[in-house]
Amino acid sequence: MSHRLFFITPNLFPVCPSLVCGTTTEGALDARLLRRFLDTVTTEGAIGISASYREDSRLSAIAFSSLSAALVVHVTLSSDLPRRSSRGERARITQARNLLREQILCNADYGKYAFRMDRIAIALYLDMGLRIEHAVDMLSASHSDRQSLQALIDVMDGGSTLHRSNVKALFFSDKFGTVSDSDLVQQAWAACQASAFSDMATRFRELRRIRTNVIPEEHMAALAKIYRDGERSDFLKPQTVKNDVMPGITAAMDNLTLTCGRYSTRIRSSTQQFLQIETRNGVRVSGRAIRVEGRQAQISLSGSLRGDEIKSVTTVGKADLTSAEACRASVILAILKGETTLLSQSFFKVIWLPKHPPSWPAIDFTKPRILICCPNLDVNTSQERAIEKILSASDEDRVVLIQGPPGTGKTTVITAAVTSIISCPAAHSRTIWIAAQSNVAVKNVAEKFDKIGFHDFKLLVSLEFHFDWHEHLYEKLAPCVIRSDSFRNGRVGASRQLCGARVILCTLSMLSNDHIAPYVQVNPVDILIFDEGSQIEVGNYVPVLYRFGGTLSKIAFIRDCKQHRMPGVIGDFISQKVYNGKLRTCHANAVKSPCRFIDVERGQEKQSGKSWINPSEALVVAQIARVYEAKGLDFRIITPYDAQRSLIERELQAANICYKDKVFNVDSFQGNEAEHIIISVVRSNKLGFLANQRRTNVMLTRCSKTMVICTSRAFIQGKGASTLIGHLAAAVGPRAWITGEVLLMFLGLRPTPFNTVGSSEASAS
Repeated sequence: MSHRLFFITPNLFPVCPSLVCGTTTEGALDARLLRRFLDTVTTEGAIGISASYREDSRLSAIAFSSLSAALVVHVTLSSDLPRRSSRGERARITQARNLLREQILCNADYGKYAFRMDRIAIALYLDMGLRIEHAVDMLSASHSDRQSLQALIDVMDGGSTLHRSNVKALFFSDKFGTVSDSDLVQQAWAACQASAFSDMATRFRELRRIRTNVIPEEHMAALAKIYRDGERSDFLKPQTVKNDVMPGITAAMDNLTLTCGRYSTRIRSSTQQFLQIETRNGVRVSGRAIRVEGRQAQISLSGSLRGDEIKSVTTVGKADLTSAEACRASVILAILKGETTLLSQSFFKVIWLPKHPPSWPAIDFTKPRILICCPNLDVNTSQERAIEKILSASDEDRVVLIQGPPGTGKTTVITAAVTSIISCPAAHSRTIWIAAQSNVAVKNVAEKFDKIGFHDFKLLVSLEFHFDWHEHLYEKLAPCVIRSDSFRNGRVGASRQLCGARVILCTLSMLSNDHIAPYVQVNPVDILIFDEGSQIEVGNYVPVLYRFGGTLSKIAFIRDCKQHRMPGVIGDFISQKVYNGKLRTCHANAVKSPCRFIDVERGQEKQSGKSWINPSEALVVAQIARVYEAKGLDFRIITPYDAQRSLIERELQAANICYKDKVFNVDSFQGNEAEHIIISVVRSNKLGFLANQRRTNVMLTRCSKTMVICTSRAFIQGKGASTLIGHLAAAVGPRAWITGEVLLMFLGLRPTPFNTVGSSEASAS
């Protein structure tokens, strides 16, 4: 085995152990092999542990190492066993797991050390049904970001004897399922060796141990699911992202400044990512963003681009964890180490442990019954019931789920509940925080407040999202916006910024950020409302409960599991296909043909990085947009793919059509609507996005008057016939299709088919 980690002082770290105990599968692990390994463990009783994982985050192999020997056990998952596997084979695996539990994992004679013990402890439980005792999470001894190289250096004797490049190569080249047994052993041995240094041992002794064997089964099951769901979400993040940068940029000798074209593919400052830059002449150089301000990113280059024009810029490496993701991981680690009682908190029990009755603290006299008071809003009976649930002080309503399709007034319910609380003199001490997954969703609620003349709120917005990217979205709300670069460090400054406002809006990620602490001190999180709750992975609520459980008295989740809105023709179709006919549309829209399909016969889907485009559809969409703009219509353009969104924006810009705040991908437009919607389907061969009925449903339910769908008729009536959009095309019939000369009428050269019937519709068929 190569000795590649440590070699500044030759005798400081002995040569890494060879596999004197070997590599084995679970079924072949026996007591003699295990005892042979344990005999090599030093008098300190320290065992280093490392693990490798599969693409679905499940455990692949686990390595144990002393200072002189190592043992690698390859894990056999139930799905890997042959269907006709013998009882003996299963019995051998069970026996091996019992040996590991009794001899190592739950044996208090041995201290277990791993750099990411939290992940190993969860994987042992989920994938092998095993618990662990006396386990040390070594990264807890570092104050650096747990995902960083520096954190590893901090806990491996501070780095004076380490070659950082070798440490990085060993620990950061992990692609699921590709870690060799040799590397796995070196990782485990490094953990064991670091634990043996006297100064490090002192630091590790101060850490609380992970003891999953004392956590009740129901608690462990909930905790493990939250952790694994987060792992899988992180795995789905792309390893590479093609950055959309403005063309015509040339580089200086060792740096350049790039202007980003799309927020979703913007360049970020990150220690975990680097840029791969290629010129028109084929020169490739790597670089890192050293400063990012809005669209501008200053890049430090590792070589010269020779003054060539930039052809492409690609970000390599996963994005850093968001505040919510990092906070969730730290909370779960704290639970594993017994540093928090979150698992026994009533809100946690209601959400994750419904069989365990919560013990709610008594609500004091400062939280009186609040009556509905919303003079500027008309609410119906259903909305009244939802508002009353939010205002209710009873224990059974401490956690409220309000669910409703689009157009049923969920934002109205939020607004009415807030104005009722604020207008109640007896509730003068109550504070309300409103959060959502996306900045757009938060902005929508704020705009609803503005629409009814309620401005007694503050909207916390990150500098990264606001400056140079989305400032135009907040023009009407400017007096209520507090941008993150102006956050105050103390309570007095925060109080002055809030100006007495008791309602604060922000994203879930912002709510998990330590920088809002002064605002929480002024306005403790009392009533918490989550909008668009169906878009939030349930584990992301953990940081909120952990941080604000002491002051939190009420949580209301507002969600939309499916979609509905629109004119009768479209609404009735969605009701039948998605809601089993249970929803009825009450709509004054008198348009005779609210849904049209435009057959873009030559349109072809084309891959663009990891996304898709359809240039022909983009051109047609731009032509329609020109007519809509000339007529002064309220319209928006939505498409499933971000690359197509960017392409459509460029087509609009080239045609001198206003493109800002006009084109959206489906996910970013959820919760929004417009009178007229133009859709670019993009797909012409494979189903792709269309196979997801929930997201397709979002796409088809955004209009209040008309919807135009640009796509291929041959595709929709062929491969796409079984999709929701295919069923819609069949429901509205052949007359809804526009081709040839009829398209000229649609584009305004003749009366639009939306306002005519008869000959034009006959032509369309």
